[in-house]
Amino acid sequence: MKQIIKILSSQVKFASLILTLMCSLSPAKETFYSALESKAEVEKEGGQVLGTAKFVEAKWGNGFLAAEGKDVVAFPVEGRFTNLEEGSVELFVKMGMDAKDIQGELFMWFTYKRGTDAIFLQFNKGPKAGMRIKSGGSWKNAWSKPIEWKKGEIHHMAGTWGPDGLKLYLDGKLAAEDDFKGGPQLFGKTFCINNFEPERVGDFASKCTVDEVRLSDHQKKTDELIEWVKSSNSDEFHPAENKLLTKKNKLSEKAW
Repeated sequence: MKQIIKILSSQVKFASLILTLMCSLSPAKETFYSALESKAEVEKEGGQVLGTAKFVEAKWGNGFLAAEGKDVVAFPVEGRFTNLEEGSVELFVKMGMDAKDIQGELFMWFTYKRGTDAIFLQFNKGPKAGMRIKSGGSWKNAWSKPIEWKKGEIHHMAGTWGPDGLKLYLDGKLAAEDDFKGGPQLFGKTFCINNFEPERVGDFASKCTVDEVRLSDHQKKTDELIEWVKSSNSDEFHPAENKLLTKKNKLSEKAW
């Protein structure tokens, strides 16, 4: 009997180990993607478009231009932004001015639980780019050195958070980091593209065009971002043939 109990105990431990390994190997996934091709496409994806609703040429096909104060694209957080502890947000931005002319905060991607928690991928005077997290009322910042981007140029921006710290990538290269290894503690109701929250929009229209916005439920590694930026800038790369890209099929002639 003791031998049978011993065998059963070993089998239980082995099954528990297999289950643990299976959980740890659960595939990380992209939880949101929008090509920002048009007002109709954004609304079909569950978003809303406020203001002048201008969609103009960007990285591939069109992107969303925030030309005036109330121009903003917003999506519900639910089902799209899924992991507080770690994640990644990335996009392409076509500059609407020289970086040296940036005089204050311009938000490329933004979610805010008022008073306590937030994630911003943004510009500020300096000029600099930043990935910022507010967690339980405390700000954590990863600000780049001064950037020299010019009007009309298209650049890739990515921010990640999680066990490797808070990181900002510009064109696939690590541009800034902070050793904070967490995320926000609460979700906001919406996330916004290229401006402030719909109910609070004012003088934050970026004058830039945002394209190809992606959210992931894991903290992407440097190699993932470098490989993506390199391949996306190749003359042989066609978004329609990439598994993560579903709508656009023409590489912009104005790639950076």
